[in-house]
Amino acid sequence: MTFETIETFLRASFDPLQYAAFFGMFALFAVLERLAPRDPSPQLRLGRWPANVVLTVLTIVMMSALPVGIVAAADWSKAEGVGLLHAVDVSPVAAFAVGFLGRAFLSWGTHYLNHKVPVLWAIHRVHHVDTRLDVSTTVRFHPLEFVVTTPLTLAGVVALGAPPVAILIYELLDASVTVFSHANVRLPWWIDRPLSLFIVTPDVHRVHHSSHQPETDSNFGAVLTIWDRVLGTYRRKSADALATQENGLCEVQDGRSRNILWLLILPFIALKARAVSFARGKE
Repeated sequence: MTFETIETFLRASFDPLQYAAFFGMFALFAVLERLAPRDPSPQLRLGRWPANVVLTVLTIVMMSALPVGIVAAADWSKAEGVGLLHAVDVSPVAAFAVGFLGRAFLSWGTHYLNHKVPVLWAIHRVHHVDTRLDVSTTVRFHPLEFVVTTPLTLAGVVALGAPPVAILIYELLDASVTVFSHANVRLPWWIDRPLSLFIVTPDVHRVHHSSHQPETDSNFGAVLTIWDRVLGTYRRKSADALATQENGLCEVQDGRSRNILWLLILPFIALKARAVSFARGKE
């Protein structure tokens, strides 16, 4: 089977496949979380899930409303011959590998910036104030997050000249692996360890949702662990430590983390506080 055949198939049914990957994994792991939880403490689903579902719906609507998608950016790059991979002579296999790994790097990089750039962190922290971690946390983002980070990803895809087929496959994996990695499930070590050499598993990503800041600033990969390993941001914890880990942010371990109105204005609260602090420092 050629890359052209795979690309034709994916284009013909991409949206249904993407929704099936996301919601199918969501349903599967929502059940498995009940059967084999990593964190056995009460998950407060009735309190947490309404806010998480609302944020998920708003995020999906916002992403659908964006005028340009990632696949469209790859298509434009290919049509115009713009980007690194269109400027060098490489085989289709090499172009696919570089495009796929490059897309994974863009995911790692934008996530890293979300934690290191104060304005971006003010928005991204909505994802991190959830005091539990399960499948409902997967797309618990402030709607503004994709507005401010998508242009960075689009620019990166164009600059790289990533083949559309590499982007299509990555986006499908992203739709399923991110649900999997947020799930509160306990995998046997003999499955988790070899899988986590390549894929972000629940035990890998749970570290990232720790309220301990050095752990929050680790494991930025969404689908692959390679860039965390290469760039020194990979961190592991024991199963016992993960099961008793405090999740969320230290300063928000109360009902605000489940209040949808508070979550929607949280970035502006954080930015205002930072502006006031900056102004006082200038006095």
